[in-house]
Amino acid sequence: MKRFLFSTAFVCVMFLTASLLFNSPAETNPSSYKGVFSGYLSSEPSNLDPARGVDVNEASIQAKIFDGLVRYDEKMKLVGNLADSWTVAADGKEFVFRLKQNVFFHNGQVMTASDVVYSLNRILDPTVGSPRTWVLEKVEGAAECLRGEASTVSGITALDDYTVSIKLIAPFAPFMSLLSMPACYILPSGNAHEIADRSFFEKPAGTGPFKITDRVRDSFVKLTANKNYHGQKPHLASMDIRIIPENMKAEMEFESGNLDMLQLYPANYERFKADPDFSSRITDVPSLNVFYVGFNNQVAPFDDARVRRALNMLVDREKIIKAVYQGRAIPANGSIPPGISGYNKDQNGLEYNPEEAKRLLKEAGYSISKPLTFDLYQRSAQSAFEITRLLQGEFKKHGVVINLKPMEWSALKDAVSKGEAPAFYMSWFGDYPDGENFLFPLFHSSNWGAGGNRARFKNDDIDHMIEESVKIQDNARRAEAYDRINRKVAEHAPWIYLWHASESYLTSSKVNNMDFTPMFFCDNALTLTVND
Repeated sequence: MKRFLFSTAFVCVMFLTASLLFNSPAETNPSSYKGVFSGYLSSEPSNLDPARGVDVNEASIQAKIFDGLVRYDEKMKLVGNLADSWTVAADGKEFVFRLKQNVFFHNGQVMTASDVVYSLNRILDPTVGSPRTWVLEKVEGAAECLRGEASTVSGITALDDYTVSIKLIAPFAPFMSLLSMPACYILPSGNAHEIADRSFFEKPAGTGPFKITDRVRDSFVKLTANKNYHGQKPHLASMDIRIIPENMKAEMEFESGNLDMLQLYPANYERFKADPDFSSRITDVPSLNVFYVGFNNQVAPFDDARVRRALNMLVDREKIIKAVYQGRAIPANGSIPPGISGYNKDQNGLEYNPEEAKRLLKEAGYSISKPLTFDLYQRSAQSAFEITRLLQGEFKKHGVVINLKPMEWSALKDAVSKGEAPAFYMSWFGDYPDGENFLFPLFHSSNWGAGGNRARFKNDDIDHMIEESVKIQDNARRAEAYDRINRKVAEHAPWIYLWHASESYLTSSKVNNMDFTPMFFCDNALTLTVND
């Protein structure tokens, strides 16, 4: 998410301090690491660079091999990770982190404050091209670095080998949550050359509980327990993560005993739920997400709010949820999901109302003789087709013609980010449990494209409201501000708001314990255990 304009002629030179190489500490008893977990991802985690990743599957691997200063634990509590402790200034503008000592990267380098400074500076290096620059936007000197006016970020400094100071230009209440995101994972500054040419990220070395020991793109990733891990040690010996894009193939592999976990979708949920051999091993996880059909708000016909509002009113969300999800979803009245500050279950004026929808479409110049017709870009996956084909049929009943345009996932992301897709079926999964994460990335005008605002929505008043809301330190007042913004955005209907869906997983009989979290990048597999 680019927030500042800058010339590519300028380069933000990173503050590089080479880490000294040390001998790693003696490994703990290998016999305490037992079992192999066989999992899968629906797409290749092609980009394992934390600063450049935006994909859920990429982050699920990154979360196991890297660490940040802080993280959310299995109970969604913010806890220290590489930071042993921290203090926050009374004015909310300076954060001082005391780092753990004797922490080693997988390649044997010791982790120090120089690695933290290097990694955070790198997010703001224009040559890196991070879509997550907004994570550190409020840091002193961030704007200057992005514009090429400074070689380092003045607000990120190492006070000594194990103390880091981060200063903000203004109070920003969710800042600690931002630091838990994958973008802020710490890399070894001693590998700056390999990181710069990106060869490092084929098998990156982090400080996390697992390390990559083998990888074949579009086939598998093998993770092995990091027996020198600085925190709670993993129980597993290793994880074999296969790449299986087709849901049906994953289902067959699970039933053949070749996978230890299967994500369930509406098409297969009831079959497994009805089978006593499987039903007790299904876990439904309330997830911090929102599913939607996004519109490119800058191109016809979706530059007309009447069209966008009308399409919202042609979707009977309750009917679809009952038919497809059997109640395992909640209609979306805005982008903020239940359990997050700013959520409000009240209607937003976009509920099912086909008569009003037809009036708006007629007013916008569409009729039976001149039907509204558009292309809907989507992922080439069964789970996506389950929804888009249903929507296609429902819209057809009301004289709206949708042409489905399935694409491979990376191609879809690229087309949407470039503004080439007039409409697209997608979802947003929260990076951290704060309403700001469902407003700023998605609707602030500085975040067009890969940054999150795929709808290319722009409203100066809403930009200002978002910017002011994050300065509010009182949690209750900030939640009220988020609610007002959520409602204000809905008035413009930049999306078709669909639902907030639970994620459902089926585990094999080998799995003894597997904790699920509402946030995709919190799963570092520390508590996962399987039978040998």
